Amino acid sequence: MKYLEEYAELVIKTGINLKTSQNVCIKTGPGTYYFAQMLAETAYKLGAGYVHIEIHDQKLIKTRINNQITEQLAKLPDFIINQHTEYIRDDWAYIRIDNTEDRNELADSDSDRLAIHQTTVRKKLSDFYTSLMRHEHAWCVICAPGKNWAKDILGESAAENDLWEILIPILKLGSGNAAAKWKTFGKLLKKRCSYLNDLKIDELHLSDSGTDLTIKLMQSAVWIGGSDILSDGREFFPNIPTEEIFTVPDFRGVNGFVSTTRPVNVLGKQVVNAKIFIEDGVVTRFSAEQGEDILEKFFSIDEGAKRLGEIALVDETSPISEVDVIFDSTLYDENASSHIAFGAGYPSCLSNHADLNSDNDLLENGCNTSVTHVDFMIGSPGISVTAKLRDGGTVQLMHKGKFSF
Repeated sequence: MKYLEEYAELVIKTGINLKTSQNVCIKTGPGTYYFAQMLAETAYKLGAGYVHIEIHDQKLIKTRINNQITEQLAKLPDFIINQHTEYIRDDWAYIRIDNTEDRNELADSDSDRLAIHQTTVRKKLSDFYTSLMRHEHAWCVICAPGKNWAKDILGESAAENDLWEILIPILKLGSGNAAAKWKTFGKLLKKRCSYLNDLKIDELHLSDSGTDLTIKLMQSAVWIGGSDILSDGREFFPNIPTEEIFTVPDFRGVNGFVSTTRPVNVLGKQVVNAKIFIEDGVVTRFSAEQGEDILEKFFSIDEGAKRLGEIALVDETSPISEVDVIFDSTLYDENASSHIAFGAGYPSCLSNHADLNSDNDLLENGCNTSVTHVDFMIGSPGISVTAKLRDGGTVQLMHKGKFSF
């Protein structure tokens, strides 16, 4: 219980950095409602205005997908759209608890119908998600331990406490000063970003046994990581935990192929051992040991789904990577492994993002746009990353999965 209370306070104080009278939306699955409730109680004690808990029930979604016709699946009630419009208008803080307790509920759902449902939600709520990606409002993605997640990733004999033993050091809990530790670590991530920004990188080359990819960067591309700053000067952490430093690539200048090194959750289904080929920024072909059908649906969502929106580097000695566990959570697995994301790029990674007010503005500046954004883990203990600089020089950034700087 003491870890839960410390964790809840960390999320409210450091994750979203709640301001007095601010409203908060908490999205959770049924299995982690207990922690959403604790977050809400903590937020109220710390001065929140109104806290709304939104239940994201995968089992109910599955029932809907199995029983509704296409026309019904392609609709989203206006009240939900209006609700998310209010979140933006009134500067609500947003917390999402990753749905780890019933992650596989949609595994046997029809791929076509599942894609219609997921794409409809993303399209109808695109303004909300775009606002978050611009870091215009405080948001934080987290996970909460549960018995199903523990058994899924540690084995049938595992208990929730076994998972806690792994997560406590990763979350920097247990010493009573988790917030201070995260702020200190955030400064380290900022130093890494400053180093990369000072290099003035023109192009990245990622290589491994299953990856050979070149990624062009715009001159306006900025590396960010850890916390970010809101317009009112407050600092917030979009992810807890976080280990990545990332930027937005020039989607037009990506060539080569990548292989995934961890399972990827795509449209509610798992994709395993995917290999993806990219020419002049566009996915041309792909394969997967598992989930190839849903990968095909994903790349058909819109033109942007076939293009790159993010490149992130993660040292293989990070606490998440070193425990050598596949977490089956994008939040944890992306912070254990270098990764790329297909779909929308983060405008906040562009030095001139304040002047880019439309999708056309972003596209003209090399930043991909899409209604989706999904991370694909490609890092490993063997990956190397080399930077070609604008002055013609080269610098090795990673060797055998570890930062060279």
